Amino acid sequence: MTHSHNPSGWVVRNIFALVLATLGIGLELASRLSETFRRQVTRDLTIQLGSADGVAHHYVFSPRTVTSHRGSALAPTLSLCFDNAGQGCLILASPHAVGKVVHALLDGTVCYQGNAVLLLWFYGLTRFVLPIGRTGCLPVALPEGYLVPNLDSKVAGQIVHEPVTTELDPTWTLAHQQRAKMAMPRGSAGESVPLW
Repeated sequence: MTHSHNPSGWVVRNIFALVLATLGIGLELASRLSETFRRQVTRDLTIQLGSADGVAHHYVFSPRTVTSHRGSALAPTLSLCFDNAGQGCLILASPHAVGKVVHALLDGTVCYQGNAVLLLWFYGLTRFVLPIGRTGCLPVALPEGYLVPNLDSKVAGQIVHEPVTTELDPTWTLAHQQRAKMAMPRGSAGESVPLW
């Protein structure tokens, strides 16, 4: 998006820049203090957030660490650009941020470049800093039957036990053809997959 259809004033732009910088500081702290956070950061990539009215901030991820920088990145893995800073603030603060981004992508007030699959991953990381809409633990633990099969049950003989494998059998061509159609594995591997 090269220009905003409804630019925000300088106060709102500064607030959005401050929100993005604060998010960056929070992500950096989380990468130092939270083992759960560090386990989710496993590769090199750059996420850029900004608005068409002149605000930009990017976050550089490398295994187990995050750094935050004001301004645009040279070659972000994913760049998300809001029409204006006000829209960016409202969406980031929403407990339904991902849904709002999807609706904004559909109506053309947000655009992205790069690997859109990373949006869900990045959103999950932002909930470490902005715990709005974070999914909590289950209030009651799952029953044991959901966790471990009951081998004494009447249907235990129907439970299929497959050996663990890290890749598909190379001779199973139909499985490879069907897997090649799946957007999530293709997008996660870095392939440019159309969002709609």
